[in-house]
Amino acid sequence: MAQVTQGISRIQIRTKKSLKDQASKLFDSLGLDMGTAINMFLAQSVRDGGLPFRASLTPMERDIDEAEASPVYYAGDADAMKRIIEHV
Repeated sequence: MAQVTQGISRIQIRTKKSLKDQASKLFDSLGLDMGTAINMFLAQSVRDGGLPFRASLTPMERDIDEAEASPVYYAGDADAMKRIIEHV
């Protein structure tokens, strides 16, 4: 008979092997195992009352948000525009 640890529950998921391998490599480089990383994700989701990241149907939304957060530069003429572009 298997030993049951009180208060512990098992979760089984299916995922692509390549995704699992990439995630395992990432978590290992962070000093985490897969179970700890998943538990961190679950705990943060509960704390946030939702996903701990912004879920989006279109990746372009992220690009728009980043562009809107970037500083705005004003150029009075072509030479000023060239100077701005050289420093961006």
